[in-house]
Amino acid sequence: MDPGTLLLLTAAAAIHASWNLLAKRALDKQVFLWLVTVVAGPLFLIPVLIAYRPFEALGWAFVLVSGLLQALYTLMLGRAYQHGDLSLVYPLARGTAILVVTLLGALALGEGVTPAGGLGIALVAAGIYTVHLRRLDAASLTAPLRLLRAPGSWSALATGVIIAGYSTVDKVGVSYVPPFVYVYLGLVVCAGLLAPLMLRRPDAIAAEWRNGWWRILAVGAMNLGAYGLVLVAMQRSRVSYVASVREMSVVFAALLGTLLLREPFGRPKIAGALLIFAGIVAIALSKG
Repeated sequence: MDPGTLLLLTAAAAIHASWNLLAKRALDKQVFLWLVTVVAGPLFLIPVLIAYRPFEALGWAFVLVSGLLQALYTLMLGRAYQHGDLSLVYPLARGTAILVVTLLGALALGEGVTPAGGLGIALVAAGIYTVHLRRLDAASLTAPLRLLRAPGSWSALATGVIIAGYSTVDKVGVSYVPPFVYVYLGLVVCAGLLAPLMLRRPDAIAAEWRNGWWRILAVGAMNLGAYGLVLVAMQRSRVSYVASVREMSVVFAALLGTLLLREPFGRPKIAGALLIFAGIVAIALSKG
C-alpha cells in the first residue's frame, strides 16, 4: 500500500471516530443521529444528482433493505451511546460486526477459515473481553465476564450485528447501484422510516438543534466524507488492505474517549481496541 493511500485511510478512520465523538456528546443520541441523516439529504443532493444513473428495480430492493437496517442501526447506536462510553461502545460494535461477518461466512456460506483468520477471530474476541476490564491484572482477567454488566454493552453488541447485516446487504447492493448514490438513498430511506418516531419528540429535536446544530451538519458531512475517502482508497489498493487499515478507527475512538471525554478504565479499553484492530487486520489479510 502506497503512502498516499495509507494517509487517505488514516484520515477516514480519524474522521469516522471523530463523528462518533460528536454523537456521544449529544443530549439525545437517537435524535441527534436521525437529524444527521436528515441534513445529509440537502447537503449531498447536487453531487448525487450529478452521479445518478438509472438502475434496475432490484437495486431499489437493496436500497430499501439497507435503509431499514440503517434505521435500526441509528436507534441501537444512539441507545448504546446513551448508556455506554465511546471507548467501550465503538470498539465493541466494530469488532462484533467483523466477527459476525466472518463467522457467518464460515458457518453459513462454507467459507474456510485460515490459520490467520482463526487468529483474528481469537484476537477480536479477546479485545471485546478486554475493553470491559477495569484493570489489566490477573484478578480482573479471571473475573466473571463484565460484558453482562457494563452499561451499553448489549446495545453495542446489537449495533455490531446490525452493521454486519447492512454490510452484507450493501456488498451486493452496490453491484446494482453506484456506491455513492446507493449510500445516499439508503440514508434518505433511513430518515423517512424514523421520521414518524422522531417527530413525536419535537422538544428533543429543538433542544438538540440548539445544543449543537453545527455538530449535526458536521457529522452529516463527515459521515459520507469518510466513506468517500474509503472508496478512493479501494480504487488504489486491495480491498482486504483497505478493510483492515480503515479500522484504525477503533483505536482512535478508544483514545478520544479516554483522553478527551475522560472516560474511566482507559488502559484496558485502549488495550482491547488494539487487540480488536490486530484481529481485524488478521481477518482481512487472511481473505487476501
